[in-house]
Amino acid sequence: MSPTADSMRVLHVDDEPGFADMTASFLEREDDRLDVQTATSATAGLDILVETDIDCVVSDYDMPEQNGIQFLEAVREEYDTLPFILYTGKGSEEIASDAISAGVTDYLQKGRGTDQYAVLANRITNAVESQRVKRERDRQLDAIETAQEGISILDEKGRFIFVNEAYADLYGYDPAELCGNHWELLYREADIPRIYEEIVPTVEETGYWTGTTTGLRADGSTFTEDHVLALTDRGELVCTVREISDREGGERERFRNKRAMDEAPIGVTITDPTRDDNPITYANRRFLELTGYTEPEVSGRNCRFLQGEATESEPVDTMRTAIDAEEPVSVELRNYRKDGTVFWNQVSIAPVRDDSGTVVNYVGFQQDVTERKDHERRLEALSASMQDLTRAETREEVAEIGVETARTVLGLEASTIHLLDDADRSLEPVAVSDAIYDLIGDPPTFTPGDSIAWRVYESGESLAVDDVRTDPDIYNPDTPIKSELYLPLGEYGILLAGSETAAAFDQRDVALGEILAGNVTSALKQVEGTEQLRDRERELEQHNDRLEAFTSVVSHDLRNPLNVANGRLELAREDCESEHLAAVGRAHERMDTLITDLLTLARDGETVTDREPVALAPLVADCWSNVETAAATLVTDIDRTVLASESRLSQLFENLVRNAIEHGGEDVTVTVGELDDGFYVADDGPGIPDDDRDAVFEAGYSTAAEGTGFGLSIAREVAAAHGWEISLGGSADGGARFEITGVSFHDT
Repeated sequence: MSPTADSMRVLHVDDEPGFADMTASFLEREDDRLDVQTATSATAGLDILVETDIDCVVSDYDMPEQNGIQFLEAVREEYDTLPFILYTGKGSEEIASDAISAGVTDYLQKGRGTDQYAVLANRITNAVESQRVKRERDRQLDAIETAQEGISILDEKGRFIFVNEAYADLYGYDPAELCGNHWELLYREADIPRIYEEIVPTVEETGYWTGTTTGLRADGSTFTEDHVLALTDRGELVCTVREISDREGGERERFRNKRAMDEAPIGVTITDPTRDDNPITYANRRFLELTGYTEPEVSGRNCRFLQGEATESEPVDTMRTAIDAEEPVSVELRNYRKDGTVFWNQVSIAPVRDDSGTVVNYVGFQQDVTERKDHERRLEALSASMQDLTRAETREEVAEIGVETARTVLGLEASTIHLLDDADRSLEPVAVSDAIYDLIGDPPTFTPGDSIAWRVYESGESLAVDDVRTDPDIYNPDTPIKSELYLPLGEYGILLAGSETAAAFDQRDVALGEILAGNVTSALKQVEGTEQLRDRERELEQHNDRLEAFTSVVSHDLRNPLNVANGRLELAREDCESEHLAAVGRAHERMDTLITDLLTLARDGETVTDREPVALAPLVADCWSNVETAAATLVTDIDRTVLASESRLSQLFENLVRNAIEHGGEDVTVTVGELDDGFYVADDGPGIPDDDRDAVFEAGYSTAAEGTGFGLSIAREVAAAHGWEISLGGSADGGARFEITGVSFHDT
């Protein structure tokens, strides 16, 4: 196979000739750019490296004479940047650690089946392409280093990361003295504000600036400099500087500047507005690579030839308006390469003026930002899909939206969402894309310990598997799927995507997939909360229905007969006198009290919303007057204000006072006093036995003959409705003491 610009010469060293030859055949079949030579020992491999220009070495570990690590060390002595992949069936952490220490590029274990060669081919091409990009970058830096004009590169913070000799000499420094320093070192303090206020904003907006500045040398002298700044797609700033006073050799300077632009890492064009249609008069190498055209094909044409059907009119109009106004401009628009493919182009254009201020040229910078724009588009689409997810009402609907988003936004054509079935403790397929059915038919249900999916679900960590057949937890060894992406959905399940291609998912797929998985997880959590809320609402509705029926019976069906009985009792008293009638009257009064207490418990509810400041001392006095206290005595030892429902707090005090009188006798003394976080109601009656204290708050409990058993239950409900706690203990006088705590005083 004759080499081409894209071809990659690979040396595969393995002491088993049959395996080496078979691997070579598979690699060349996987990627026609690969040209594989084989050797059966490290010594033979080193000989081939001397005779042949090799782009990548693939080596076994366990070989006679020299093992793979020793071979790697020998290669590194002569070829320190040559990509080297250790491809071995003998894997261990120790071998991997030794390989990394020796400078291995990649480490891959041999697997079963032929799919492993697709993974190996992918690792080889990635390693070679990365090395070529680095070599090209080094070549550009070497060209800049040897250039006679001053050239430097600054990082995003304005610090020098590269300075050639000419640039350092111009300012009277060594290159090492400038690297790591900020550009402010080279300018007078009075000139720095202009750079920040005029030059830096222009570069940030258009990606380019040209003009004159005053440089400051190490010895304190100054000089006028012709200054050109260009921003790269990595955020680095390329600076070209020459001393204006040196006017000799103008053609030579222009040649040098052209060479610097030829080596620039972004596309550069120069157009001539003095000619019809402002045609291109210069295009650098990067512009030609970006667009796929040759220099003769672009020379003399207006840059609009890159536009096409998908190019939007708005950025084009913006550029035209700026050029007509002779102002700099920066836009992003869709352009077309020579082969018809579309790419997003970040175009920055700036006018170049002569000494009289007349625009004589326009310089343009072009950068391919397709990958960034695609990433932004996907992020926007993921954000939009979140709105659909938040509107979903069921788990199944969330899963369907998640799978559809994975397909249309992330390009994961074959994907499923499995959700946990708590009853069976399994991951059930809930939403499935059509491509999954085409690949494997009905997706399986996963149970603990039987699959990669379950392992990832339990770990909670996303995973991209280049070749599922090499994973010991593979669910179906005969699956046509080669690589898979696993994205956990918290406690709810997992999102899976598959491909017939090995190593189909990269870190960008993982990153975007994790965003989608996070959105799906949030939606599932919301659905779960909504379902719980609906269940609670149904329970409350049923409770309210029962409560309404109960209060209806109590207030109507019981009170009406009681009213009739009271009326008949009055008629009976008019007709005759009997001691039995008085007993009937007392029974009627008790029934009325019971009905009133029952309605209080049923209607007042479990929460308080209408709170207001309530002074306790006057409230306690009012409550005392509302209760038949006979010869009982009230002692009020509190003067505080609380936020509470006045009517319901009155219920609490009245029931506690009534309880004290019922159990303590007509001459009992009731004391209301202050606690650090509340108040207490105590009496000097006989008290309540310790064994009964846990039961006193239960509805219907009473030891007094006249008691209904609901008074303390009502008191507890009032306290709970305010968020307070009520407890029972013994008073200092041997009676009962009820403490209400958790109260926040309003007057503190």
